[in-house]
Parts: sequence; C-alpha cells; structure tokens
Amino acid sequence: MGIVKEVMDLGLGIMVLTREKTEKIVDELVKRGKLKKNEGKGLVEELIKRGRAEQKDFEKRLSKIISQAYSKLDIATKDDVKKLEKEIKKIKARKR
Repeated sequence: MGIVKEVMDLGLGIMVLTREKTEKIVDELVKRGKLKKNEGKGLVEELIKRGRAEQKDFEKRLSKIISQAYSKLDIATKDDVKKLEKEIKKIKARKR
C-alpha cells in the first residue's frame, strides 16, 4: 500500500501549505482591521482543526476505496502469500 502512504503524505503536505496560507490571509485581515489579533489566531486554529478532521476522514475513505479496488482485482494479499508459503513448506517436508 505504498501509494496510499504517498497520497496521505501529499495530503499532509497540502495541509501544511493550507495552514501557512490561512495564517497569511488571517494576518492580512487583522492588518486591515477586519479581525482582532486574538480572533485571528482562534480562527486559524479552528480552520486547522477542521482540516485535520477532514484529512482523517479523507484517509479513511481513501483506504476503503483502495481496499475495495484490490478486492475487485482479485490480487493475493500478504496473508494469502504467507499461507501458501506455509503450505509449500509442509509439502516439501512431507517429500523428504
């Protein structure tokens, strides 16, 4: 599931970029007098908190989609391969 990790890492990278952009936008609103400084910090934290929750939800949904895709492709899992390896060892042991 290397691709899953790469996609999740990408999502985390996007979240970091989003935090930086969010902070810049909020700082600009504070400078313009549209928000108080303490309100701005709270807003950034709330938006980041929501972003993290959405990130976790995204990861769960992505993992489920990938699992379903693997299932439809009828690809052997690691557990399937391990079971076969054990069976092969048993058969080889019987032949000796």
